[in-house]
Amino acid sequence: MPVFFGISGLNADLTILRSPTLAVLAVGLIVIASIGKFVGAFVGGTIGGLSRAESLALGCAMNARGSTEVIVASLGLSSGLLTQNFFTLIVGMAIVTTMAMPPMLRWSLKRLPLRKKERLRLDREELDAKGFVTNLERLLIATDDSANGKFAAHLAGIIAGSGGKPTTILDLTATAKNKGEAMDEAAAMGRQKSAKGSAKEDGERLEETVKSAAEATTLLEANPAEGEPAKLDVITRAPLDPAAIAAESRKGYDFFVIGIANVRDPKGGFSKDLSRITQGFEGPLALVDIRDGAHLARQRRGRILIPVSGTEVSRRGVEVGLTLARANDAQVTALYVTRTNSPARRSSAPRRLVTRRDELAVLNDIAALSERYDVPLRTSTRADMAPDEAILREAGRGYDLVVLGVSRRPGDILFLGNTTAAVLERSPTSNLFVAS
Repeated sequence: MPVFFGISGLNADLTILRSPTLAVLAVGLIVIASIGKFVGAFVGGTIGGLSRAESLALGCAMNARGSTEVIVASLGLSSGLLTQNFFTLIVGMAIVTTMAMPPMLRWSLKRLPLRKKERLRLDREELDAKGFVTNLERLLIATDDSANGKFAAHLAGIIAGSGGKPTTILDLTATAKNKGEAMDEAAAMGRQKSAKGSAKEDGERLEETVKSAAEATTLLEANPAEGEPAKLDVITRAPLDPAAIAAESRKGYDFFVIGIANVRDPKGGFSKDLSRITQGFEGPLALVDIRDGAHLARQRRGRILIPVSGTEVSRRGVEVGLTLARANDAQVTALYVTRTNSPARRSSAPRRLVTRRDELAVLNDIAALSERYDVPLRTSTRADMAPDEAILREAGRGYDLVVLGVSRRPGDILFLGNTTAAVLERSPTSNLFVAS
């Protein structure tokens, strides 16, 4: 297309406009073409039920012409039906009307108030442009048949279903079952066939969990299909060892959801198995820590606590939590920890004002996200308290899940900071850590 229009421009000879007759003819052609296109669009918009201001904007927008006329004129020139001079006039008309359209459209739109639906669409597009969940393209799940694994598959299905995102499942069920087992060669050969069948059934169950969650989730992106169920492509693989998991995780996935039975190390922190699984993936992670298997039965209409701090990693946790709440009709509370009343700041009014301003900015941003996801939001603040203590105290008030956005520290051992370690060890409820 660019080559075609470039050649069309080279075939035009604008020096003919030095002739007064041809210059007047060019102006007349532009006026006639503009009036014809504008009046047609204006009348059509009015008949279609648009207001005068809307029809005016429609006429200004439709006046641009840069393709059809030039194509027809090029055919006419090549077949000899049009002269070189007339072809140049048509190309000149297309250039002038196309360049005149943007300022005319801006002028007309200034007189056209935005409708509520259009303003909502623009606000959503702005949020989606810098959003986390809406910009994910490919998901990877590592899961087994534990409560953590089932919830991870459910969560991944919800996130994938919010945008029709292709998903790959790494089925670790067989690996978890066989780990630590001592089998001789004969026993291994005897169980090989049944193990393959069992692995296939486990993989099918995981796929069904992901697809069921996706089908129950409506599209989130601001497009004409929003509100419709997503069509999801799911692939299941059964890696034999951590090296295979690492190799798969390097294939360009945007988000890695992990749910395995062995999450916590008896000595504190995350388990070595979890560290090995995440070692080859450098992108955002979601780590599931279900404290009570019965939590799966309370997924819908539950209570979710999302601590917020104003950082980008915290905001990603908020988006994941809101996506989950949107699909499950859950109640969400955003917890913000502030130290406004600390002794070092009591005597400094400007500092208190700055802290209050920052707090309002964070909570307003979270409120805008909750409105985008159509999830009712309750906010809570804690003053003069360490973040982990504030989270644990609030989590003890009957929440079903804590969604915490945290930063991932470098190293061979998975470590997400002291706050995460405290929540992992002492939280009375289930946890979902979104690490970046």
